[in-house]
Formats: sequence, C-alpha cells, structure tokens
Amino acid sequence: MKTLILFVASLILGILSTKAQKTTTSSNSSTTVTVSVNEDEKNYHRSFAIIDMDNIFRIKVKFMESLQNDVKSYLIDQFGKDKMVIDSDTYLWSKEIDNEELYEVRLKENKLRINVNKELASDKLLKKFEQMGKELKSLTSKKDS
Repeated sequence: MKTLILFVASLILGILSTKAQKTTTSSNSSTTVTVSVNEDEKNYHRSFAIIDMDNIFRIKVKFMESLQNDVKSYLIDQFGKDKMVIDSDTYLWSKEIDNEELYEVRLKENKLRINVNKELASDKLLKKFEQMGKELKSLTSKKDS
C-alpha cells in the first residue's frame, strides 16, 4: 500500500514538473533565476542574475522580446533620455568619475546588462541599483492572466 501511494505521488509530481520548470541558485555573491513555461502554445522565458562581489555589482536579464518597450521605458524613467546614447539597436546609460566607469546600463534587444563599480559608488547609489534589480525582476516576470 505504501509503495502504491509513493508511486502515485511521484507520478503526480513528475507530471506537474513537466508543465513548469524553475531553477533557483543562491549564494552570498549571486542569484540566478531561470524560468521556462510552455502552456497551450504560449512560451515564456526569462533568465535573471544578480552578481554581488566585493568590487562590482551586476544585473543580467534576458527576457521576452514583447517586454522590451516596458524595460526601455522603465530605464528611461530611471536615467532620463538626456543621458541616453543610442547606437543602432543598443541603448546605453553610463557615468564616469575621474575617468573610471561608475556604472553602465546597456539594453540591446531583449538583453539587459548593468555593471556598477562598488569601489566608486555610494551606499545610496548601490541601494538604488539593488531596488532596480527587484523592480526589473518583477517587470520581466510572467504576468498572471
């Protein structure tokens, strides 16, 4: 009887795990989330990583192409159009202090890369980028329909 219950429970969990897959890896220095869902011919994918090391803070996001305008609008709200550089299909915001890069935000199609030099950045600026990471994670998440 126990074997039968264990078999049925394993079968149900196996079926549920084929519907949605979510991988989360966490450590003190990085967080990576990859989500893939296949429901009724609708595909959703996103890769999200935050890397927090001694001297650099990075956010890497690859998201659905349909969310590109939302992400671009969010970045324009955060950094402004006047500081934005457009090179073909790449949007770039950066700031330097004493000829050293403080931060760089690069959006190319459906890929976003943010690099922050923690040695030059203030605590307030680091908190801003950490908050942006949370908001970008939410923005690029699958919306409940």
